[in-house]
Amino acid sequence: MDTDSQALVDSPTARWPVSAHDSHVFRTSAIGQHLENGYQGIGQGVLLGDSGYPCRQFLLTPYRQPAAGRGQARFNRRHCSTRSTIERTFGIWKKRFHILGSEIRMKLDKDCRIIIACGILHNIAIIRNEPDVAEEQLIDNQPQMPPYNGPQDGKGIRDHFATTFFAL
Repeated sequence: MDTDSQALVDSPTARWPVSAHDSHVFRTSAIGQHLENGYQGIGQGVLLGDSGYPCRQFLLTPYRQPAAGRGQARFNRRHCSTRSTIERTFGIWKKRFHILGSEIRMKLDKDCRIIIACGILHNIAIIRNEPDVAEEQLIDNQPQMPPYNGPQDGKGIRDHFATTFFAL
């Protein structure tokens, strides 16, 4: 693991109170700061966020009022479907690691380490083809993204995705 990746792992965001808005926690997290200051385009990938987040070049959100015929409604449906996949993954984690199914009652530093360890162990289980706990294995078939040279902002990149993959 390189130094930048280790720094992202070493600065967990679970230290925020429950009342803190997710977008604020993300914006002030190490990964949020890293993406804000060092993101170099869609070749590095993008994150998906719900409508509570601002649309950024590295964080795509659904269209609030999708325009007809431009792939925006289909983009929204696929965005929702993909986010549902992530939610199912959280469900798999909770089944595989029962400690994640309820409140972890330890010091925050240990909470963060437990969550990170569960993620690492989950990835090891996938690599070793360990059976899922009552869930089907998700197959990752990612389409190739054509080059994009338009405006480097969230809305421009989101429009590129919508027209490339979802317009009729």
